[in-house]
Amino acid sequence: MIKKQILQLALIFAGFSAYAQSAPDTLFLLEGQKEVKIKEIGLNSIKYSHPNEETVYTISKHQVSKIVFASGREEVFESPIKEVMGLDDSEKVFITYNPEDIAGLLNKGELFSKATGVTTLSSINQVKNRALDKLRAEAAMIGSNVVYIGNTFQRGNQFGGQNQAGSSTQTAFSGVGYTTTKLDLDETKAAIENRSYHHYQTHKLNRNSWSPDRTIATRYDSNRKPILFTIEVVFEKEGELYVRTKDLPTKTRDLKIIHADKEKLILMERNDKVTINYFLISDQNKYFKNIQNTIVL
Repeated sequence: MIKKQILQLALIFAGFSAYAQSAPDTLFLLEGQKEVKIKEIGLNSIKYSHPNEETVYTISKHQVSKIVFASGREEVFESPIKEVMGLDDSEKVFITYNPEDIAGLLNKGELFSKATGVTTLSSINQVKNRALDKLRAEAAMIGSNVVYIGNTFQRGNQFGGQNQAGSSTQTAFSGVGYTTTKLDLDETKAAIENRSYHHYQTHKLNRNSWSPDRTIATRYDSNRKPILFTIEVVFEKEGELYVRTKDLPTKTRDLKIIHADKEKLILMERNDKVTINYFLISDQNKYFKNIQNTIVL
């Protein structure tokens, strides 16, 4: 009898062990979660495979918030990659030189930034930091929260002589912007078509300028109330959402959506040197409700 009970317990434990080995681990990414089998956790990356598959994938630790193993144990990671919602969040843009950090992320476009010292006494570090600030600004304005830098050029101060002019320090970066967030196209389209918007600010970055410009764009109607308008057309192109509207002072017919939520909508037009964001607030925005009630003299 005792031997039979011992055998039953052994079978039960064997069953639990087999389940633990076959049950998936859960990988929590910045854009969601997926069930996988963790193969290895390295210094900078995590290797995993999909259940019942042998192919091994590698992902940067920076894209992972935590892992819940089949055993129930959790391992939490502090990711430097944050949510970015336009120019006002540009300081949150993550800069990397490691290609593993961008594996699987959505490419948002090429970036370039250059800064030059005012005089031959300008600090190399200050000029470099200004170039990085402009790079982050452009990245945020095209809807990126990660920048992979592919090339860097840096020149120190060069003092001139009798027959040669001097030149001040200069830093230039070129790279590509990526995002960890992908718009739900159907949900976003439906939300935009059912809301009214007010053009609150215009953000503009010229690659030759010192820094981005922010301009208040609020206009009022004859009753001294902020002007509201609706978006006429919302459409998908190459996996991205665009709008068309006659109520914004644009040069481009199609404006790309770089951020959309209940209270705001940020649209972009861009050419080789200039990036412009139209910052719209919706009729659901708390600030809009306040300025709607403000008396304009």
